[in-house]
Parts: sequence; C-alpha cells; structure tokens
Amino acid sequence: MEIDLNRIITLSLFAATLRMATPVLLATLGGIFSSQTGIFHVGLEGLLDIGAFFAVVGSVATGSPWGGLVYAIVACSIASLIFAFVHLELRANEIIVGLALNIFATGMTNFLLFAVLGATGYYQSPLLKGFSVVQIPVIKDIPVINELLSGHFPLVYIAFFMVIVVYLVLYRTPFGFHIRAVGENIDAAKAIGINPKRIKYAGLLIAGVFCALGGSFMSLSYLNLFSEGISAGRGWLALAAINFGLGRPIPALVACLIFGFADALALRLQQFGLPSQIVLMLPYIVTFLVLGASAIQRETRKRNASRLKVGHEHA
Repeated sequence: MEIDLNRIITLSLFAATLRMATPVLLATLGGIFSSQTGIFHVGLEGLLDIGAFFAVVGSVATGSPWGGLVYAIVACSIASLIFAFVHLELRANEIIVGLALNIFATGMTNFLLFAVLGATGYYQSPLLKGFSVVQIPVIKDIPVINELLSGHFPLVYIAFFMVIVVYLVLYRTPFGFHIRAVGENIDAAKAIGINPKRIKYAGLLIAGVFCALGGSFMSLSYLNLFSEGISAGRGWLALAAINFGLGRPIPALVACLIFGFADALALRLQQFGLPSQIVLMLPYIVTFLVLGASAIQRETRKRNASRLKVGHEHA
C-alpha cells in the first residue's frame, strides 16, 4: 500500500497537533504544580473525566460554555480538596488515593450521566453549548500562518499561554519559590517559615483547576459531547510529560506536542486504510519512546554529575 506523505504531512496536521495536545498540556501544567510540591499525582485522569462531565452539566444548565467551565472548575476543585484531605490529613498514600480518585471518577460520571442527563454511554444534545473557534484579527489574513495559528478554540490559546504563566510563577515569584522549596527539601522549607501542608494544598488545588480546563476542552471544544472514559488515557500521558520534563513546563510542553502530533497523525492515517490496531498503537508507542528518552536523559545527567564530583575530589 502506497501512502502519499504530501497528503499526510500538511499544515492542517500541525494545526490538529495543537488541538490534540491541549488537554494533555493543561493536565500536565496542573500536575507540574503538585509534582513540584513533592506529590506524584496519578489522579489527573480522573480529574479530566470529572471536568469533562461537569462542563457538560454546566453548559446545559447555564446555556453557556463558560458557565460549563465554571461548573468544571468547582467540581475539580472539590475533588482535589478531598484528595488533599485524605492524603495530607489522613496520611493515605498519594498513589493509592490517586488511583481511587480515577476509579471513583469513572463510576461517578457514569452514574450521573444517567441520573442527571438521562443518557447511557454518551450524551449529545442541542442544549449543549460548546466553545466557538476564534479568528485572530491580523493572523487570519496571512495565508499560511492563518491555517496553523488561527481558528482554534479559546482553550487552545489559553493552554499555550499558560505555559509562560506557569514558568513565570514557578521561577519568578515567591509563591513559586515556596512550591519548589517544599518539593526539594521540606525540612529546609519549614526552617525558613514556609508551611508545607498549605503549599501542598495549593499545588493540588491548582492541579484540579487545570484539569477542569482540560476536561472542558474535551467535552465542549474538541468533541462537544460527553462519553464514558472520555479522557482516554490523557491523564497518564500528562504524567509521562511531567516525567519527561522533570517537572519543568517548557520541556513538558515538548512532550505534549509530541503526544499531540502522534494523536493527530494516527487520526490522519486512518483515512488511508491502515489497520486500526496499528493506528491506535501509535500514541502509546510514542509515549514509550518519550519515557525511554527521559530515562536515558536522566541517567546521563546522573553520570555527568558523578564524574564532576569525582573530578572535584581528585582536584
């Protein structure tokens, strides 16, 4: 079977990459805050599901996608505070709590899908108001750049803008210093007057808000519906991106773009009659490669640091 690469690798493919990367990027940015405080947040997948569901409920209730976004933020914030309470106050293991959150989110959204919206499997209705695409005034008139950067949903622009905001908050503000201090050395943070528990609460709450944005994008922008398991592993991809970027927003963005490109490419390849099994495997193969590259990078840094230490000792 011959595949014309010119029909596959197009500007629309790269534009789709930005859209496909958006929910993973938003969950990643939220997870960076929790990871920087020393909490490995495996509950991102469940938070995305909760955000997506309550965004739909809010959109139907208010008649506005922005109203749906508010519902999603409130729901994910409550879920994050429960996670924080169980982990920080009751001292439950963070990984166990995160896995429980994922299981709970799946069961709760499936139950409420029928109880609140009267649907099973998925919900789609004219009452559901999704976001509209945004045409950027100057860029929309530039032929090539227009197709790549204009005509996206608002949350796409918000997601990529927030990469800069997260970087500035983490590395240019006292709050960001407190977050990193708690994650790096909790005893030293206490010694300079930082309240670690309060910072961890803040990190988990921020993670919930970002996941609300990611979930809202999936149900009110990309698909404009809610279906069971709508997150489809994107929360786990976010964890992989955090691991690849070592908790830093810019390298994590690179990982998210790689995942987004793999998803967009998989959808494009389906149009050329490739076996669906191969197409569906592509994003997971890319995830494996990214994690492998991350492990190699981390090991290389350890070896270089070890060599420098030995060199200083001999000197």
